[in-house]
Amino acid sequence: MRGLYAITDSDNLSTQELLPVTEEILRAGVAALQYRDKSGNHDKRRYEADRLRELCGEHNCLFIINDDVQLAKETGSDGVHLGRDDCDCKTARDELGEDVIIGVSCYDRLEAAQDAVADGADYVAFGSFYPTESKQKTATAEPEIIIRAKERMSVPIVAIGGITPANCRVLVESGADLLAVISSIYRADDPYSTVKEFNRLMDVVK
Repeated sequence: MRGLYAITDSDNLSTQELLPVTEEILRAGVAALQYRDKSGNHDKRRYEADRLRELCGEHNCLFIINDDVQLAKETGSDGVHLGRDDCDCKTARDELGEDVIIGVSCYDRLEAAQDAVADGADYVAFGSFYPTESKQKTATAEPEIIIRAKERMSVPIVAIGGITPANCRVLVESGADLLAVISSIYRADDPYSTVKEFNRLMDVVK
């Protein structure tokens, strides 16, 4: 796992807007797509997740569900991403099986990342590294935590929070394997070209 980790901007886009923009993003080449929707509308979430999973399959991209182990199971996603208020990694593993990818948000806590890896997490995420409108009241992380995490664990490290092509270099140089982004691609004038620029800066060929 290395490259751009796109997260859907479902809070601001309708289904009719989300799907074509996401296809452009996937066409440009991303390592993984996370479906993040907090609406609580199960029918909408199931429909969008099914369509996005199909698109990811067409573009050789991992499909991850945010927060919802049951939805991940129902849609046959490649994995699930867990936050601080979700179930623990072991519970998700028991429900989804050994082949499913499990990621865990660790914010600015290296110890939480080490615990998550010990519990079987396949990747860990740190952030927010920069101010972000997508998530309010997030912990502030410094690039040094990526360096320390790379020294202590072998799973992929994800950086998240306000990341743009203009500010991502220090995170890449610190060792981030994946850059998780929402607004900088979904609200870009040209999402396809923005993804291509991220890939160039990360030296990822897609």
